[in-house]
Parts: sequence; structure tokens; C-alpha cells
Amino acid sequence: MEERDVIIIGGGPAGLSAAIFTQLDGWSTLVLEASWTGGQGAIAYTVSNYPGFLPGDGALLMETMQKQVTSPPPLGVGAELRYERAVSLRAEDKVVTTEKSEYKAQVIILATGSIMQKLGVPGEERFVSKGISYYAKRDVSQFSGKRVLVVGGGNTTAKSALLAKTMASEVILVHRRESLRTYPIMTRRLQKEGVQIWYNTELTEIKGGNQVETAVVINNKTGEQKEIKIDWIVICVGTEPNTKLAQEAGLVMKGAFVKIDGKMMTSKAGIFACGEITGSERHLITAASEGASAGMAASEYLALEKVKRGEMFEGAKNGKYADEYMAMLH
Repeated sequence: MEERDVIIIGGGPAGLSAAIFTQLDGWSTLVLEASWTGGQGAIAYTVSNYPGFLPGDGALLMETMQKQVTSPPPLGVGAELRYERAVSLRAEDKVVTTEKSEYKAQVIILATGSIMQKLGVPGEERFVSKGISYYAKRDVSQFSGKRVLVVGGGNTTAKSALLAKTMASEVILVHRRESLRTYPIMTRRLQKEGVQIWYNTELTEIKGGNQVETAVVINNKTGEQKEIKIDWIVICVGTEPNTKLAQEAGLVMKGAFVKIDGKMMTSKAGIFACGEITGSERHLITAASEGASAGMAASEYLALEKVKRGEMFEGAKNGKYADEYMAMLH
């Protein structure tokens, strides 16, 4: 079993920010990421509200953040990143089991972010990766010459439809309400680019053989139901906090989110949480801010635990010398 001072589960903006602060303070830090670095930020089409980053592709911002975390000094802080999915967490002894290995830490920071919501309609689970996408940006090459159905009503939905239109022969956007939640300019772009918009329409079933072939939709105003020939379906109906690991570890929840105190600690000592799983605003800047707070709090916790054991350290940890931490205990 490998050991680290800090293990961070999740390589999105919250997890990467936390890693910067713990690694800079000298704690050996390992970031475990299940899929791709950057989380939702990496699939954002355009990021325009992150200070210091001119409006551009979210993947570029996340790539830069990853380089800062993993590159050795002076270009970065030199933390370690491994692409392994965490499948269980034993909070009491701080052991993380992944699909490949097992790790023990003194501190664990949960930064598991969010996952795309599913519709829960018949056929959805069956055709994931067989004609169903939740991230159009990652699957756009699959849309070439195909008839694509996009489900949802927000800006991400609109951007997915516009992206699909660059490759697909036809794009239909269905939304269950009478108007979209997008910016007005986005709705005009959809119309200009020839994306069909079907309002008051819901997807109720997905059919096919080895691949998606048909979508069943219903007009919730008229009750009219019809089957339409479709080659690919993109579902963009929002996200939900990815708290499965936290719940299975027995952490106290506050509604749908992981409960934390003022120091970003969960109900289990030495287990911290940050980002969307704590209920923070769904912006990259707030996720990064929470990650920084969690990293600093984790560093302070490690320093206090060290001096409790009668051990000292050189320099400062989170801005305090060892004797200052000693004074905090009295």
C-alpha cells in the first residue's frame, strides 16, 4: 500500500487548487482523477469569467492548471497526478481504494465535482456510448453526417446543438418548456444556424438495435406522440453533485451535499471536501477558491497533528512556524 501525506480525489479546478497549496507547503500530494483532468471545466465551450484568463476554451484553462500542479519547480509545484478511479474510501483510517491500487494518507480531500444528470427514460442506460452522449464536445467527431437530437434548454444545451451542427446533417433541439433558458443571442444563433427547436417536447423513450435508431417524443401541450429517426442523442439537462463516494464512506450530508465546517472539514477528522459537492456556486472560480481553502485547511491540520506528536518541521506551513502551532495547542 502506497502512502502519501495528502490524497485528493478529483482533478477538477477544486482538486487541482487544493493540490497547489498542500504541495507548496511540502506535503507529498497525490491527485486521483477518474476520467479527464479539469472536470466540467475542461468541457466548457467558452470560459469568460475566470480572472486572468481571456475568454477561451475551458480545456486550455484546465490544461494550464494541470501543468502548474504537476510540473516540477520552478514551472509548477510538482504534485503527482494519476488517472485512477477511486471506488471506496475508508474514512476512519484514511485509505482510498482505486480500480488499480490502494493508498493510505494522513489527509484526504474530496473534490469529486459533479456529473451530468440522466433523464431516466427507457433505453437511456442501454445506449450510453452507443448513440447517447452527455458531453457533445468530446463526441462531436461521431456526429458527421448524422441526424442528432439534443435535449435540454440551457446555454450548454444550445452550445452543444451549435457544435453538433458543424458536423451533423440535421440537428433537432427539444425542450420541455415554451422557451429556452439561454441568452437571447444564443437563441438567435440557433435559428440562424438552422437548428430546429421543438418547444413543449419531451424525450420519453430511446429505441434501437446495437445503436440508437429511434427517439420517442411527446408534445406535453397537445399530447401528440411520435417516433423520429435519430442517429445520435445528446442529453444536456444539468448536473448533480457526485457524492456517491462520500455517502458510502459515511460522511454526514446536508441535503444533497457533503456537510463541512468552517475549516472545510467533513464529519470525519482529516477528511476535507470542496467544490460542487459542498453546494458552492457552479463556477470555476468558486470551485478553485474552495479548493484553495481546503488545501490551506488541510495543511494546517497536518501541521497541528505533527506538533501534537512532538515532531517539529523547518520553515512554515500555511504561513505559521512550528512554535506558532505549538502555541495554538495551549
